[in-house]
Order: sequence, then structure tokens, then C-alpha cells
Amino acid sequence: MATKKKSVEELRENKIINQAKREVPGFAELLQRFERTVSMLGRSQSTFQNYSRHVAAVSLHFGKIPTELDPEQIHDYLFYLQKKSKSPSQSYFKHTVYGLRFLLKSEGLSYDFLSLPEIKKEKKLPVVLSK
Repeated sequence: MATKKKSVEELRENKIINQAKREVPGFAELLQRFERTVSMLGRSQSTFQNYSRHVAAVSLHFGKIPTELDPEQIHDYLFYLQKKSKSPSQSYFKHTVYGLRFLLKSEGLSYDFLSLPEIKKEKKLPVVLSK
């Protein structure tokens, strides 16, 4: 029986999730419910992995699952993400917010539970249609 070797990228991605499972009480159970919801809504495994990494990072930062946090803690964390590097990754910030939104949905909570910021969609025409 041949076993597929995991790529370095897969191992790195799973590292933060596994660390959160070990160190954050209730994270493993939360992740199981989250995976079930993502799957039932027809989203891909990569969507689950991406959102899970961001949720795991939040959990590790505070030492507890995001549903046990208050909006002020989430706002502080999101502010920290923006200030963490000289050129903050807007996509990392957005994925964190989207991951938290999806998590709240999977737990039957409203987006207002953590007062997550609204992410505006840019209404730009494609370059071809400009002018």
C-alpha cells in the first residue's frame, strides 16, 4: 500500500492547527463542528484549512477559543495584525475576519457576537472597461 507523503507546505499549514488542538481547551471539538459545517455547506477542504489556520492563530494568541472572546479582544487582535508588519497583508486580515465569520455561523451565532468589521468590496471596473 503506497502512502502519499505530505508536502512541506501541508505540514507547515497543519502545525498551527495541531498546536491549537494541544494547547487551547475546546479547540479540537470546535474544529470538528466547524469542519462539519463547512462540508455541509459544500465548501472545499482548502477553504476549511485556510479558515482553520486563521481561527487557530486567534485561539493561540488568546489561549482560548474565539467564541469565548469579547469584541474588544477581537478588535485588538485585528489591530495587532495590521500593525504587525511594515506592509500588512490585507488578505491575511480578510481571511481572519472571514474565518471568524464562518466560525460564528457554524456555532449558530450572529456576526454581531464579536462585532466583526465589515469588509468593503471594491467597485472598480475592469481595466479593459475603464474610461
